Amino acid sequence: MPPEIAAAAPAILQHLQQLEDSPAFKGSKRSQQFLRHIVEKALAGQDAELKERNLGVELFGRSPTYDTGDDAIVRVTASDVRRRLHQYYSSASSPYRIELLAGSYTPEFRIGVDHDAQTGSRSADAAPSGAAKRNGRWRVVVLMVAALAAVSIAAGWFWSRQRALDNPAFGNTLPWSVFFHNGRPVQLVLADPDASAIQELTGSRILLPDYANRRFVPNQESYPPDLQRALTFFRGVNVPAVDVDIALAISRLAGANASLLKAHPSRSLQLSAFRTDDDFILLGSSRSNPWSTLFQEQLDFEFAYDPQLNWEIIRNKRVQSGELSRYVPTARGWDTGHAFAIVALVGNPNQAGNVLLIAGTNAEGTEAAGQFVTNLTQFAQTLRNHGIDPAGAPCRFEILLQVRTMAGSASKLEVVACHRLPDHPTP
Repeated sequence: MPPEIAAAAPAILQHLQQLEDSPAFKGSKRSQQFLRHIVEKALAGQDAELKERNLGVELFGRSPTYDTGDDAIVRVTASDVRRRLHQYYSSASSPYRIELLAGSYTPEFRIGVDHDAQTGSRSADAAPSGAAKRNGRWRVVVLMVAALAAVSIAAGWFWSRQRALDNPAFGNTLPWSVFFHNGRPVQLVLADPDASAIQELTGSRILLPDYANRRFVPNQESYPPDLQRALTFFRGVNVPAVDVDIALAISRLAGANASLLKAHPSRSLQLSAFRTDDDFILLGSSRSNPWSTLFQEQLDFEFAYDPQLNWEIIRNKRVQSGELSRYVPTARGWDTGHAFAIVALVGNPNQAGNVLLIAGTNAEGTEAAGQFVTNLTQFAQTLRNHGIDPAGAPCRFEILLQVRTMAGSASKLEVVACHRLPDHPTP
């Protein structure tokens, strides 16, 4: 480490605290912890330890042998830290600057950087800790970056304006009025069809504690050898096609803010991922996405396992006039009959973020619920019909849907009930 950086370490740590307390970082404890960890490691001369696997183990509790190709938690968090650093330095002046270059987990420190540093200009006494390019070659790079940034900003402005013209109600229509407008990342958690397949094959259930601890098949050695071999193929890397369609529809709604949307396979996450103030969108019921059970206590219509059916039903915990206490589907996947689905906007307990649940008793139900919640006109009218102002103040609610299915396709959707839920207190 250059001596000028080592001498400035106390001041850099003070600046780090300013970053953590700033609006850019205050919304994400995970990004705060990540930034502090890598800065303290770098200032201690432990750059060699700032590798993806080490960070996954030390910060996110991953196993030392975890597959970094399947689990992108470190890369996703680093990307979020870079975005937040850019957001901070775009609006704040500071004699210090912490940078995290793309593809690296080792921060670089600059001293004597003024507000113009965001465009690439640096004061004469700037002291880079890495091998930054200098003189004419650096200026050429800066000019190219500035030009590309100008083009990107113009394109982003045009796209955002076009999206606003095409979809003027998006920004003030529930549930989307609470997403994509506060600068917080939106974590989209895709269902795990392999978990559902394991339960179907073994007749067992995967509860959240087991799922979180990667215990998918209890007593696997007790099953026949052929079944044991078959179970090894369900590694949680598959993604339902309906989830991809829903993710694309949400991304189109977000328009210029789609960069805030980050998609994760359910099995790539751990419990610590939900201990942040990020917003979340979870696809699939507790059978295919066990993380949804974290929010089940807030729901009136909850998924419950029926041992006789070996499948999920919907249980109504707060029966109102004309409603049933149980809603039992007659169609599983690729079947003819009816399924049920929910769309619910709730809070993340002990966090400040919002959680949108989109789930069905089968894939067709989830698909229909996703199409329903991304159809702004239809969804807004449904809220109005049940006494909720879609353009009003944010509130918690849950909608129960019945979906007619035929040979794997949803043919008709009916709103069965809409409940306004108690508001979730923010911490």
